[in-house]
Amino acid sequence: MYIGFLTWELGSLTLRLFPTETVVSAKARLGQRFFRMSVLASYNSRCCITGNPVPELLVASHILPWGSHPEQRLNPRNGLCLAQTQDAAFDRGLITFDADFRLVAGPRLKAYLPDEALERNFLVYEGQPLQMPDKFLPEGEFMRRHREAAMQLQL
Repeated sequence: MYIGFLTWELGSLTLRLFPTETVVSAKARLGQRFFRMSVLASYNSRCCITGNPVPELLVASHILPWGSHPEQRLNPRNGLCLAQTQDAAFDRGLITFDADFRLVAGPRLKAYLPDEALERNFLVYEGQPLQMPDKFLPEGEFMRRHREAAMQLQL
């Protein structure tokens, strides 16, 4: 596939083409499909914050990051079913959950207030408990560690 770049040369239009694809070697996350299926099934394929039921918009989010906790990578108790926006905020420590599994919006997220989109996607859920799964309840110790890491990011 090629994409063209336009340049202006002495009053005429010139089109230059450059390649836009390359071959790369990459690692694949083995077992990720099992993890996703287990987590989504546990939460009845709904975001545990918003209740969003659209599978294409749901992520099996790791509470403890995949890269730094290999022993917990496939543990469904290390997972939450989140919509993509909530997953991105959770992964970056913008939101977390307290000891009673209630949503906490962090100061870095609140710094963008007032904002209607933030209100709609996060703040209406602040203080609300996450919708617990039928099985594979989130591990409290993992949530505590996520919360502590999120607090460190706020400093």
